[in-house]
Amino acid sequence: MQNPTRLYAIADDRQSEAATAMLQISAVSHTYSSTTASTLALDGIDLNIAPGEFVAIVGSSGCGKSTLLRIAAGLMTPSLGAALVDGAVVTGPRPDVGVIFQDAVMLPWFSVLENVVLPIRAAGGNLTKARRHAAELLDRVGLAGFHDAAPSQLSGGMRQRAAIVRALLSKPRLLLMDEPFGALDALTREQMNLELARIAEQSGCAVLLITHSISEAVFLSDRTIVMTPRPGRIAEEIAVPLPRPRAATTMLHPEFSALCHQVRGHFDGKGE
Repeated sequence: MQNPTRLYAIADDRQSEAATAMLQISAVSHTYSSTTASTLALDGIDLNIAPGEFVAIVGSSGCGKSTLLRIAAGLMTPSLGAALVDGAVVTGPRPDVGVIFQDAVMLPWFSVLENVVLPIRAAGGNLTKARRHAAELLDRVGLAGFHDAAPSQLSGGMRQRAAIVRALLSKPRLLLMDEPFGALDALTREQMNLELARIAEQSGCAVLLITHSISEAVFLSDRTIVMTPRPGRIAEEIAVPLPRPRAATTMLHPEFSALCHQVRGHFDGKGE
């Protein structure tokens, strides 16, 4: 039997974490139902993300990772439980929460710059100010000279950089990313990991990243969450105490390899 004093201490710690969380996932379960069957995708997920914290979720296909992110983004309503941002239940998309998916959708009849400021245009914001800020951010992520280019002129990595700028333009306090680099080649993906690490550290926003890549999760995050196969549950939360700023040399650190090995152990040696 566990020590009651320790149980009370754990409960107090969790209450304290919830009170200060930017994003709180509270007892979230979700079932997909059809006329012929029901599938339990998520089962009792509890997760808190502090302001400025970078959390990565890794798991096999079909474990409910993307479902969890869509619930956090307000794009889905969970069957049970709730997602909360700053203590308020998420009931739909929020202006202070940015979302990036694997496919960086851009309107082909707009330039890169006009695609980036599109959310500001839709919200009736100050386009002159937004364009100036967008140009600065595009330059910062290596897209100087491509402001007026058509989306078709950009590589996959360049389009994802533009998508990140679009999400950051409204200065979100929380950034949700669902396999943003899944379609990129290995070299471009590694470059984008370095870029994302730098952007996240500079922006100071909290980040929730969904990924299949063990090395990506460990390299980018302060905590890596390992999920079980469906129904998705949290198998382990692994703290990543690697120093920041992260760089390519971080991946040569013995602790980086040890952490990747710890995560990989949940997948029976199958790796990424």
